[in-house]
Amino acid sequence: MLVACSDLQRSTAPGVSPSVPAGSLSGMTSCGASFRVIATDDDSLMAAYGIMRTVDTVDVCESWTGSDYQWEGRGVGSSDNFPELVDDIQSVSYDAGYVVGYGSSGSQAVPPVEAGPTSFDYMYADESTRQASYDYPYYGVSSPDPAACTDPLSCPALSIGPAPSSATSAPKAAIPGVPFSRHGLTRVGVRALVDGADEIAPSREGFRRFRKIAGNETTIFSVDPRTQLLVADEVASASDTTWTRHSWTRVAGGYVRSRTDMESVEVITGRRIRNRTTIVLENVRVTDPRYRTLIGPEVRP
Repeated sequence: MLVACSDLQRSTAPGVSPSVPAGSLSGMTSCGASFRVIATDDDSLMAAYGIMRTVDTVDVCESWTGSDYQWEGRGVGSSDNFPELVDDIQSVSYDAGYVVGYGSSGSQAVPPVEAGPTSFDYMYADESTRQASYDYPYYGVSSPDPAACTDPLSCPALSIGPAPSSATSAPKAAIPGVPFSRHGLTRVGVRALVDGADEIAPSREGFRRFRKIAGNETTIFSVDPRTQLLVADEVASASDTTWTRHSWTRVAGGYVRSRTDMESVEVITGRRIRNRTTIVLENVRVTDPRYRTLIGPEVRP
């Protein structure tokens, strides 16, 4: 999914002033999923230059088309350290390979920019993230309970199945019990995310861990064996490591993600640069009629 798990790990807002009011999103007329992202960022390198932590707030709307996402993020608040430098672009949308920026009035601020054939290319999503999106497109912010979805009438088309080999291929039909069954997980999205990884020894907390190696980068996913939710991941290479923990809130029919805490360490010219980011999700709503409706606690700004 375009804004979560691996995609929500770095959430950035358009450069907006705190006075920009929340409002309807500019380009999309409906949302399969919607939520507010509040991202707090502390960077030790920036702090050395007197630039302290920043807090950005973005309202997100996204919908799964069957093979790609439509996505829009509208900045509704920022603690920018340079408030006099207000960006003319107040919201950004992605659709069918193009990114468009809009001003505060909702009018197009810049011409569309070609960004790649699919949102997966735009976000540099890897194969496991792509597979998870096809299994359950909103896996990054919500997770329906498997037991709540045994009846096809209660959550139709819950699992689309494996992603096609190319962006232009039609999705393959799901075969019950076959796709992404390698590790015995039944929670959609999570099972596909770890399907290509090898299970290793559990964590000290008792979480199941799955390791994937791609080039010089190693990713370890941690899954709660009781809920089968993704609760942590670690991405490490020769020059940097990022640790992430995810918190979930129980709602009717499943869970919604409420918070992600990230810490990264990067080595630059022998110096260790530490960055901490906290991402809070509010007002999570999944109302795509093809999937089970999940609505998180409402938080009023």
